[in-house]
Amino acid sequence: MGIALPDRLREVVPGEDILVWREALYEGPISVAFTDPATREARPALFTEKGVPEGLFRRYTEEQETVLERYREHDEVVLWFEHDLFDQTLLIYLLQWLAARERGAVSINLVCIDSFPGVHPFKGLGQLSTKQTASLYGSWKEVTVEQFQLARQAWEAYAGSNPEALVFLLNRDISALPYLYRAILCHLRRFPSVRNGLSAVQEAILEGVANGIVQPVSLFAQISNQFNDLGMGDVQFWAELDELVHAEHPVIELEGGRLPDYSGNLDSDSLRYVRIRPTSLGCELLQGRADYVHV
Repeated sequence: MGIALPDRLREVVPGEDILVWREALYEGPISVAFTDPATREARPALFTEKGVPEGLFRRYTEEQETVLERYREHDEVVLWFEHDLFDQTLLIYLLQWLAARERGAVSINLVCIDSFPGVHPFKGLGQLSTKQTASLYGSWKEVTVEQFQLARQAWEAYAGSNPEALVFLLNRDISALPYLYRAILCHLRRFPSVRNGLSAVQEAILEGVANGIVQPVSLFAQISNQFNDLGMGDVQFWAELDELVHAEHPVIELEGGRLPDYSGNLDSDSLRYVRIRPTSLGCELLQGRADYVHV
């Protein structure tokens, strides 16, 4: 869940324990055995490199896992999630984690939506007002054995080293988790294409710039609408752009400033002066005359 939803929930159910899962499992190294020591060491190192203040990532993750371990102290646990890849990866991780543990009489329940009346386009639960959030209270359903099993299989495919396992999963009936199919499909589009070696988001960035959307905030609005099932936040998008700028073979260039990083030291308002343009390689990739994997 995002930062806005917990504030709404505290108004709807004052006094209840609320765990905000801050860790994005759709980026950075992961493993089927997560949270194994090797992966737990690799992830803070990566995010510190991206600009997260040293020690902050580790503190957040240790705190959330400590709270999660206390789930047995409650009669009921309600998971609040939405449809996008960001949330679906968290959902399957948490469900398979719970499935591997003795739950006793603890009831595990789920609220998971991809739309809400009057909210267009719907991007997440954080868009909802306190009144709208309250209308979802009690709408949850208890997680079924089938959902626990599917989450375990989906996590093994997603966190494993063979992407073909995800394709195999898509050829099965995975409707027990209604938004999982869309999320996996979205994830597969992050792999290099056979046309030019770019991911779908990377190609869409180049297409947007070629069509005159050269201001980062405007480009983010375009891409986030185009890839609603990805659940990409602005910080993740700035990182996506930054990788294309600072790659060994840059695909885009910036004029007029720099991009914010994960530290939040640069306000996104500063981006109004920044303009993006494709490099010669970016133009060749967009036309299908080069392969980004082999440059």
